[in-house]
Amino acid sequence: MNTVGSARTWAIEELKRAQLKSPPISADLLLSFVLGWDRVRVLSHPEEPVSDEAWGYFQDLVLRRAKGEPLQYLTGEREFYGLPFHVAPGVLIPRPETEILVEKAVNLMRRRAAPEARFLDIGTGSGCIAVSVASEVPSSKGWAADISAAALEVARVNIARHEVRERVLLIRSNLFDCFRAVPCFDFIFCNPPYVASRDCDSLPSEVKDYEPHLALFGGESGIEFYRELIPHVPSRLVPGGYLLLESGAGQAEEIRQLIEAEGLAVETILNDLQGIPRCLIGRKLIGSE
Repeated sequence: MNTVGSARTWAIEELKRAQLKSPPISADLLLSFVLGWDRVRVLSHPEEPVSDEAWGYFQDLVLRRAKGEPLQYLTGEREFYGLPFHVAPGVLIPRPETEILVEKAVNLMRRRAAPEARFLDIGTGSGCIAVSVASEVPSSKGWAADISAAALEVARVNIARHEVRERVLLIRSNLFDCFRAVPCFDFIFCNPPYVASRDCDSLPSEVKDYEPHLALFGGESGIEFYRELIPHVPSRLVPGGYLLLESGAGQAEEIRQLIEAEGLAVETILNDLQGIPRCLIGRKLIGSE
């Protein structure tokens, strides 16, 4: 009979051989997932037996992790902006960097004179941006759009999980195809695919081999998606409305120029914790058509 302690020791050794980062943490999280325990219980009860069924499932997950499959896909869970989100291979795994965009959006909404804010989240993926904003700002309401049916199904789970179904509406759309060119949104959010396709080989295997390329790669240079997106923004933002975009390393200045070429003012560019310009805040000037 395997115990929690022996299962954990085996998993750590397997993950070390695969040269993955933080084998003990991965082993603990997978054990917690399989047993339905928290990590504290896993660490404090090494003598507890592990059933044959749980042991077999755990072995399978550990070996998949050793091959590079992301931990978040194995457990189906990722925390983002303090909330648990369901994730699956059809969506990008939410990153901490994107929380910068959410925090800024929430702060801007709370400062508005008008209580209600209408938003559009382009390329919603798991729905982490739209759901987090709606959860933090109960007066907000908007659309979560994606071209991927698989992504929308994941977003649907998260919208229901966090009880924002009445305020976050899902739609399958390529960019703005399903939205008329009329000023109706106070906020437009987008975390685009911005990795340059020419940089594919430089990505870790657990990213390039498992996460959806549709959500990762933004063309040869990584800027192509922005070139397609930004020209359609001004006609759909109300005067005084905001565009919040995430960007990749070294892209912010070129994206700023694209935004300003469409008549929007770039109010600020926010850095992530590594000092990389990560989030651009554009605004449609009051009095603009």
